[in-house]
Amino acid sequence: MAELRRLSDPALAEVLHQLEAAVCAHPWGAAVYAQTLASESERVQVLQQAEQWLAVLVSEQILDELHIHNIFVPLAMQRRGHARAVLQAALAEAQAAGATRCLLEVRAGNAAAIGLYRALGFVDCGMRKGYYRHEHGREDALLMECPLS
Repeated sequence: MAELRRLSDPALAEVLHQLEAAVCAHPWGAAVYAQTLASESERVQVLQQAEQWLAVLVSEQILDELHIHNIFVPLAMQRRGHARAVLQAALAEAQAAGATRCLLEVRAGNAAAIGLYRALGFVDCGMRKGYYRHEHGREDALLMECPLS
């Protein structure tokens, strides 16, 4: 049975960076992960089964809003529903903690992620032009929100 576990050890920053670098052209740096792992307000959570990390999610609850900052699935674990599972677990946890909605940004060209978010009840609520670095310049970010009721 997979479980959601919070990470807080800054020594894991390089591991997180390397895992994300294997699946993302512009991963967060190890220093960013170290800062996030040490944060009081941000959460780095892994969905894991035994010792295997299935998915990683970085979020922050601000008052009654859950903000998803980053989500990725290690290369060997992709296409098995782990992104859906980690996101559903985080949404349920945030709702239990009093969150009433979730917000996130996603690359406008990431059709798979957008499809997942829409399937979980997220709707488009805005656009940030040129928000993400891209191999050919910049890429827009689609802003999405989901009510937690």
